[in-house]
Amino acid sequence: MTHPDPTPRAEPASRTPMVIGAVFVLLGGIFIGALGTTVMLRTSIGSAGDLKAREAIRLQGLLAADDGRLDPAQTAERATAAFAHSFVVSAAALDAVASLDDRQRMLDIARWLVDTGALADRRDAVSRWAQAAAHCLVATPDQPRTAANCVRDAMPDDVPRPDRGD
Repeated sequence: MTHPDPTPRAEPASRTPMVIGAVFVLLGGIFIGALGTTVMLRTSIGSAGDLKAREAIRLQGLLAADDGRLDPAQTAERATAAFAHSFVVSAAALDAVASLDDRQRMLDIARWLVDTGALADRRDAVSRWAQAAAHCLVATPDQPRTAANCVRDAMPDDVPRPDRGD
């Protein structure tokens, strides 16, 4: 004969609320991940768009005159001066350029400037500085910090010194 178990057995707890909670957590994680990805993509695409907009604005400044487009000689003069300025700034910060391809391209440009003397006949300070910067880069191709310091030291005397506000 068997005796019935005197202790009442509890019914197993339903797992439905836990499954519903897990689904909500999973959906929330997917939503937050998608939102984060969208923001990151928009930021990176927006940054590229900002850079292109600034470039277009700067390039339009090379072409613009009050009555339309500058004549070709003035456009070439502005473009050459803008190139010389950009080259000097880039060469002076060469040690901060992370891309080895960009460093190599800057070295190639410096060699071109030295070999052709492309800016040597110009007498403005920034062109003379760009020519000196090219010599610095060519002299120390494997030492970007030394080259950048050389560029900063090669600044002509007639370039206005920035006010430090001391």
